Amino acid sequence: MTRKTASLAGLERIARLKSDLEMRRFAAFRAHVEAARARIGQIEHELETLYRADAPFSVAEARLANALAGERSRALLSAERELERMLPGYEQARRSAAREFGRAEAVHGLREDMIVQARLERMRRDNNG
Repeated sequence: MTRKTASLAGLERIARLKSDLEMRRFAAFRAHVEAARARIGQIEHELETLYRADAPFSVAEARLANALAGERSRALLSAERELERMLPGYEQARRSAAREFGRAEAVHGLREDMIVQARLERMRRDNNG
């Protein structure tokens, strides 16, 4: 039983390493996605600020506001497309991290069950013998 437990301990170490690797990969994707979402929020705020002016515009100010709004709108569309390109990889990294974490936990649980089973068998033998 100890050979099997030792084998499971080795498998658990490998599973934990793979899990850690996938978690780090997911964390990197998550940081990029959050940064993209923050950029989108900032651009949306800038657009809202442009259109929320209380004072009346002169013709020159209106042209400037429209030019700025056009530039910010193009930047917003670009940032949204960038986020859309990131999301499939982000979802894949999230699923992969969850799967590898689950595997590590499953191997850990099997190993713990084997240890408990071995203790129970030893206790039975000691009590009967």
